Amino acid sequence: MNKYLVRFAFGAGIALVAGIVGMTFGPKAGGLFLAFPAILPASLTLIEEKGGRGEAAVDSEGAMLGAIALVVFAVLVSLTVARWGVVISLALSIVAWAVLAIALYKLVMATFHHEPSPP
Repeated sequence: MNKYLVRFAFGAGIALVAGIVGMTFGPKAGGLFLAFPAILPASLTLIEEKGGRGEAAVDSEGAMLGAIALVVFAVLVSLTVARWGVVISLALSIVAWAVLAIALYKLVMATFHHEPSPP
């Protein structure tokens, strides 16, 4: 039961920090802090428990790369939504997020992990 409380506290703490940042610096800043998924620490502890520290490390790398791409997504939407409208802005920003996330993943794998690419 104690493990569940720790996981809950992680998620609640991250959401609380994002809320405080949003109240202090405005909703845009708070939204950027929500780019870090509130559930990540909880899921990483579960992954470490079941698959080991190495598996958790790989998942945390992926989460960081996805969060970086998500920040770019948010910036693109905020810069383009007034000019292009919601549908076009979101569609293009989603494509940009996916392309950037995949590119960052491939870069990290090629640079740090030296794993052969799948056929």
